[in-house]
Amino acid sequence: MSNTKSKTPKNHENRLSRLDWFKYGLEALRLYGLRGLNIEPLSKFMGVTKGSFYWHFKDREKFYKSLLKYWEDELTTAVIDEIKALPVDAGSRLKALMELVFNEDAGRYESDVRSWAAFDKIPARSIAKIDKQRLKYVKSLFEEMGFSKKEAEIRSRLFYLYIVGEFMILSDTEERSKYLKEKHKFFTSK
Repeated sequence: MSNTKSKTPKNHENRLSRLDWFKYGLEALRLYGLRGLNIEPLSKFMGVTKGSFYWHFKDREKFYKSLLKYWEDELTTAVIDEIKALPVDAGSRLKALMELVFNEDAGRYESDVRSWAAFDKIPARSIAKIDKQRLKYVKSLFEEMGFSKKEAEIRSRLFYLYIVGEFMILSDTEERSKYLKEKHKFFTSK
């Protein structure tokens, strides 16, 4: 028998949670692309056997769907809930959203998940749902700022395309955060 066993502690695999698989899964997707989400490479990346994967997930499709649900919950629903809870006006909430997304790198997996969606209908459906949820929230902020429904629709789409585009094109967090005050003013000026 070969001595190439993983150096992880005994029973390490039993201590891994589904949450661990999601966090590592998104990082593997970011670092290695779609091939990083295959069961064997992902298990190696995590330092565990494939058996650990099957302990938590029936199959790869179930993992994919759960991973995307985690991405939605953590980087859309939780972000929106955090911004909604701020005791400030809509313009300030929009600015806080920009700051949170860029300064905390909340969109760090955006381009990776969208690239994955180009090849797989599972993430494509998730992205469509998430885009709709995000656009609806941003539109509500513009409406609350006093823009008409039509103006709010146009501004929310432009704002969202800008945010997603920044993550698709610029990898540098500082570059994305540059001129936030001016960008906010651009989107909110009447």
